[in-house]
Amino acid sequence: KMLDTWKQAYLDVRKKIEQSGRDARWEFDRKKLFERSDYIAQVCTDIYNMIQTIDEFHNIFGPELKAVTGDPDRIEAVLMRVDSLVLNIETVRFDPYNPANRHEWKNVMARFQREVKLIEDEANSFIDESFQSLRSAEGAFDMLHNFKHIRARDAINTTMMKKFTEILATFEKEVDAINDIFQECKKSPPISKNQPRVAGAISWSRSLFQRIKQTV
Repeated sequence: KMLDTWKQAYLDVRKKIEQSGRDARWEFDRKKLFERSDYIAQVCTDIYNMIQTIDEFHNIFGPELKAVTGDPDRIEAVLMRVDSLVLNIETVRFDPYNPANRHEWKNVMARFQREVKLIEDEANSFIDESFQSLRSAEGAFDMLHNFKHIRARDAINTTMMKKFTEILATFEKEVDAINDIFQECKKSPPISKNQPRVAGAISWSRSLFQRIKQTV
């Protein structure tokens, strides 16, 4: 930001001088003025984007996804690969801010993007598999709702938003299971001791209804 601001400040002052017509125009070599600072600004932007990418992965593979999929070990394995992305910066053996190393820095960024793509593909595959055997429709709905308000990888967010069909299928199974319980026990519902038979039956049926209503 500072490097971009200084360049813009130069251009603004140069424009004012030209418009005033009072002083000699600034005819400096822009390549000498800005080549290095522009390059450093780009490298800073690259590093910022790398950090953003790692942060977005962590937003996705949080406790909500662990709770819904029931596979925390696999999620932790993915997060270990995500955290290893920072090695692309930590293991650099050259000055990334030196324009003479432009080619080497491009190679670093290309390797980073390849690794990100592999993690995205693995993440999408994991999500596809997990949502076919959801533990809870309610938890999955909550998670998708939360995903609308967090910054995450576009490719994975797109996959997540396509999972409503799987969630509805899970919810349908939950409704069928509640209905089976109701049909099996409606003639002699389980009630607490000392609870009136009718009041107990009503309380039991309401508890079944609440289990479905909560997800809705």
